Amino acid sequence: MLRRGFSYVDGPESGLLFLAWQADPRHGFIPVQQQLVQSDALGRFIRHETSALFAMPGGVSDGAYIGQSLLEAS
Repeated sequence: MLRRGFSYVDGPESGLLFLAWQADPRHGFIPVQQQLVQSDALGRFIRHETSALFAMPGGVSDGAYIGQSLLEAS
């Protein structure tokens, strides 16, 4: 899992935007989140706003287009 946190301040609002890239969320993101829910003592001091999971297509070969392998799969 490749991960990166970005702190932000926008007037009175501040927080942390956390991004992670991984091949399969079932083996990275989901177990990490489950572990945090069960044992992270910091959880009672923070407010979780939202989370999302996005699929990103792989690279593009010469003569192909983004998402071609997904769209033309049989």
